[in-house]
Amino acid sequence: MKHRQERLITLSICASLVFASVLGCKMLGKRNLNRPSSSSDNNPYGGSDKAGDGLSQKTNLYIKECVNRYSNSVMDSYQRYASWLKDIERGPTGKEGIVYGLYDINSDGQDCIDAIKKAKGINPELPEAEASADKYASALKEAIKQIKAIYPYYNHEDYKDDGFQRGKEAHPALLAAFRNFEQANKSFNAQVDKLEDQVAQKNLEEFKDDPSRKYDYAVVDTGIKAKKIMKFVSRTEYLQISVEQLQPMIEDFEKSVNELKSAAGKRPLGSLYVSSCDDFLKAAKELMRRVRDKKPFTGIERSWVGTSSGWMVEGSPDKLLHQYNEMVSRRGMSG
Repeated sequence: MKHRQERLITLSICASLVFASVLGCKMLGKRNLNRPSSSSDNNPYGGSDKAGDGLSQKTNLYIKECVNRYSNSVMDSYQRYASWLKDIERGPTGKEGIVYGLYDINSDGQDCIDAIKKAKGINPELPEAEASADKYASALKEAIKQIKAIYPYYNHEDYKDDGFQRGKEAHPALLAAFRNFEQANKSFNAQVDKLEDQVAQKNLEEFKDDPSRKYDYAVVDTGIKAKKIMKFVSRTEYLQISVEQLQPMIEDFEKSVNELKSAAGKRPLGSLYVSSCDDFLKAAKELMRRVRDKKPFTGIERSWVGTSSGWMVEGSPDKLLHQYNEMVSRRGMSG
């Protein structure tokens, strides 16, 4: 079974995972917790190329060529830039003790722009999604332009030679590009999220009555239920997470994982996806127990959450997200 590209969950800097207010993260709140994975050919939740052919093709183009390739990279660059500025509105002053600069983007975004144009020519027509994609493409192009214009300046530490003059001059356009992309990315991700759900439901309908597709059905089903848990946690303030709501979702997911194990049989690569589902299940249970038992985070754990080390904190949304994206990455190898 050939799989298409699965969308990694992207948490924009000022949205989604409402955890910063509890643990006291820096100015822009929650970091992007994941990095782009390899662009393996797997479709939303796993599944068939037949499910709503045009819909699947559009969704795949959006995910593979745009969201997974650029969304996190641009938002990570924004986070990096903001992390050393005392006042994001004012920008660099020349008095900063540490200057991290920003991350470069490895491509010019044209592959995403071309994919969006190609998707527009594929039926069915999806005016709302296509309009959102166009705004994303425009915002991406400008963000990459501004990043690439100033990246060498910070990378070569040229600010040591001109008293930050060029950095100060570049700041307004750079910040505007970052913020415009942040909004476009949020809107585009919401549209892609809806398309993913539609494709997944079509796949379930296709597989549910076919005894030969039990494994394919289980792959799609576990993907849907894991995403349900992830969305619930990411959209709820940590201290407001309800165990009464979360626990039934976890139990439902565990049932699907057991069915996946039974259906996987001796598939040589199936064990990779199964183990990633087990890891996500464990992370979800750890989070549920931590909330239920009102176990506080230690000082070290607080300092890790919202950083690249957050995935190591047991019972944290960071770890749950990390394990979810491991599921996503391994799903492409589950065939």
